[in-house]
Amino acid sequence: MKKGIWIIGILLFIMIVVVVVFISMNRNNILANKQANKEYEQYLNQKLYGTDVATIINKAINENRQNQVEKDKKGNYIDNEENSIRIDIIMITNEEKKKTKTYQMENIAKVGIAEFITNFNTAPFQITKMEYHPKTGKIRYIEITQQYE
Repeated sequence: MKKGIWIIGILLFIMIVVVVVFISMNRNNILANKQANKEYEQYLNQKLYGTDVATIINKAINENRQNQVEKDKKGNYIDNEENSIRIDIIMITNEEKKKTKTYQMENIAKVGIAEFITNFNTAPFQITKMEYHPKTGKIRYIEITQQYE
């Protein structure tokens, strides 16, 4: 009888340790995701310039590379429903008629971030949309819109 109680006690102890480790790891992942999100969320409701947009694009591309996010045939990152980031930049093409065109971050990177900064370093931008991965809570999409002056 005593042997059975010891076995049950040891099994309960092992189960408690496993649950505590799981909760701790999950908590650490949540905190890491929140910290990663803060790097982008700091730009919310702020007036951005071309240099800020370039910084955001570079961060997203670096994160996608580190997370080994796959690309499609056009070279655009594919949403992996976990840790991929996509950024669209809505640029003004005609101020008088208020026409815009949307560019994906990969297109701007192909042309060159330095070229983008040269042409739009003082142009005003703003984050107009931010979406999160339902599974992980990490940012999955950012829409940045050039503002009319």
